Amino acid sequence: MPPVSESRPLRPMQILSLGMPKTGTASMAAAYRILGYQDVHHGIDAIFTYPSDFAVFSRAADATFPTLPTYTGKPFTRADWDAAFGPCEAVTDLAPLFAAQLIEAYPEAKVVLVERDMDAWYRSTAAALDMFFGAVPAFFIEVVEPMIGSCAGPASKKLLQGFYGARTGEEAKANARQRYVWHYEMVRKMVPKEKVLEFRLADGWGPLCEFLGKPVPDEPFPRLNEAVAFKNMEREWRMQHWTNFKRIYGRWVVAAGTLGLVYMAKRGGLLLM
Repeated sequence: MPPVSESRPLRPMQILSLGMPKTGTASMAAAYRILGYQDVHHGIDAIFTYPSDFAVFSRAADATFPTLPTYTGKPFTRADWDAAFGPCEAVTDLAPLFAAQLIEAYPEAKVVLVERDMDAWYRSTAAALDMFFGAVPAFFIEVVEPMIGSCAGPASKKLLQGFYGARTGEEAKANARQRYVWHYEMVRKMVPKEKVLEFRLADGWGPLCEFLGKPVPDEPFPRLNEAVAFKNMEREWRMQHWTNFKRIYGRWVVAAGTLGLVYMAKRGGLLLM
């Protein structure tokens, strides 16, 4: 297990925010930060700030999802989770994909369960899945990222394939609604009612602060546009990868192109002779 950085000390886990991805996880992460929780984990932020966390998530997926070809079934302990989540007082976004495992690993944490209209959730989820499946995403995830030493894209795609029991984006979409229902039923069965807050973003600060024992802040409850944030992240992420790819391999691409031009010129000259 990679050690936790000295700049990110271990902290007690206080909140498992287990509403499905695309149920306002960015808004909830912002709310937890306003309430003073330290090192709140959200996938969009982690891609740029702690990309090594995705190596942990990749191993967790291999240990968790039997439908993956890389499935090991190897127990994933609290110490394993601490390599990514140990410094965090609250986790959201990617955490729900491992809800059962995290509930067992951090039994002291309170659970916040955010729901959303399923049809609206499905539309957002289908759009997000398209960003990981298809020709262009495959090029960046399967070609560019491994060449520059990044695992965020491959790990994220593996998580989605494992959680939705799917090989393709279309299969994931076909399984999404059933998986949504299963997820909430599973969490409610695992966690005692007094430790769970059933929450919708429209509820605002009141129920959340009462549940967490925090004073109500003197500012509106955050309502971030998660779809826009996700698209911006994807654009910045791919631009960053492409920049790194050109920085590492640019000279070889130019050299190969030059050699190709010289070869073609000589071959053309020979043909003209």
